[in-house]
Amino acid sequence: MAHSFEIFFTGRDDPRNGCIVIGEDTKPVFFEFETQYLSPSSTRTTISSNRNPVAALHWINGGLGVATIGDREIPMAHLVQQGSSTSARRFPSADGRHYEWRKCHADPRSYELFSGPNTRIAKFQKLSQATPIGPSHGTLQYSFSHDLLLLEALITLNLNRWLDWTG
Repeated sequence: MAHSFEIFFTGRDDPRNGCIVIGEDTKPVFFEFETQYLSPSSTRTTISSNRNPVAALHWINGGLGVATIGDREIPMAHLVQQGSSTSARRFPSADGRHYEWRKCHADPRSYELFSGPNTRIAKFQKLSQATPIGPSHGTLQYSFSHDLLLLEALITLNLNRWLDWTG
């Protein structure tokens, strides 16, 4: 993959709460993941872009519930379906295609996004580094310019990270 863009994961190193994704592709990119505990059995993560809500993850009893991405509702379990191997999870995009996050064998905290069996379009690397915008705990390099796919990729990446983090 010849990447075209790179964005940085800053804020808290928690894929559900306090994570900020910032950078620039064809325009500035700014996403926030904020989680509110509504009741003992209900939690909601709101994903905002440029301070405007664009998606929400509704967690039920501490587990996967329903995702609302734009005007589309989808069970979160559909966003982390078994992929082509035990270290891969796929998701259906609003564009009608399926994409797959695969854990990197050399670093299981890193992931690659594929749009086909051998077409890598993004790579998330978990690493701490100083950046022009402050300390970062991860980067996403990607080779597409599609706002909705970027949102879906970030949501599903953070779902994968959360599932792998919580076991």
